[in-house]
Amino acid sequence: MDHSSDEDSEISDSEIDDYEGKVYASLMSGGLKVKNNGENYSCLFCSSKKKNNYSKSSLVQHASGVSAAPNRKAKEKAAHRALFKYLKNDLAKSSEPQPLVIPVEPQPLQNRDEKFVWPWMGILVNVPTEWKDGRQIGESGNRLKEQLSHFCPLKVIPLWTFRGHTGNAIVEFGKDWNGFRNARTFESHFAAGGFGKKDWTGKKNQGSELYGWLARAEDYNSPGIIADYLRKNGDLKSVNDLAKEGARKTDRLVANLANQIEVKNRYLQELESKYSETTASLEKMMGQREQLLQSYNEGLCYSFCYFFFHMGLVVFPVLYHQQL
Repeated sequence: MDHSSDEDSEISDSEIDDYEGKVYASLMSGGLKVKNNGENYSCLFCSSKKKNNYSKSSLVQHASGVSAAPNRKAKEKAAHRALFKYLKNDLAKSSEPQPLVIPVEPQPLQNRDEKFVWPWMGILVNVPTEWKDGRQIGESGNRLKEQLSHFCPLKVIPLWTFRGHTGNAIVEFGKDWNGFRNARTFESHFAAGGFGKKDWTGKKNQGSELYGWLARAEDYNSPGIIADYLRKNGDLKSVNDLAKEGARKTDRLVANLANQIEVKNRYLQELESKYSETTASLEKMMGQREQLLQSYNEGLCYSFCYFFFHMGLVVFPVLYHQQL
């Protein structure tokens, strides 16, 4: 497939799937190659200066961002969709030992008193938007969550104003330590690809790629819609704060369990005491019953003897008494 021969032509929306299939087939057959010498990758469908200087992970992110951008032309979106599909589904299965999207392990936390937004939240900026029907529109939260699925977010919330989509979103990771690890991995991934917070604030032209980082105190205390959401839905806490809270909760739980055990032990002792009293009373009643039966039998025997004696039948009562 000669991609350069039809760069200037355009396709309709109904032809996107067919064009995507053609580009994908050409990538699979080797007619189009995206890997250069070394570890550099190129985007054959862009005219930007960076087109031949992508890392593997940043090219995946670039292809995903452009394919989902509402303000891109149909052919450009279709080609980048094919590129993303090829990278995700095939390049990772090639002879290269490393996976396509390499989770970047976060570095050990240097300052355990550093304040983060809790529940753990990530900030996503430069989400592609376009002006349509009098307002800005952009990717939905579910679509963004799919793109970030390898970081296991709970949900992604795009931020809107009366003008529409702001191009910003909040990524929620929950309250537990697994959520914190996922949030830090999210931040490390973007930073490693050159799309972290420092890269966002330091570049004049950020391009079309997404930028992301873990929300901290400076984000929480700054002006703007992002900080408004963080202050409304979270608090500032450090790892040490949460560790101390966890220890206090554990102590309270242990104390509560110990109190419950003590109450149940007292109840068990009461039951044992009542059982002993009931057993003693029952044994006393059984003893009295035996005495009554014995007295009754002895009285019955004497009555028979007295009766037969007065009747003059002395021998039979004696024999009867012996049988008894």
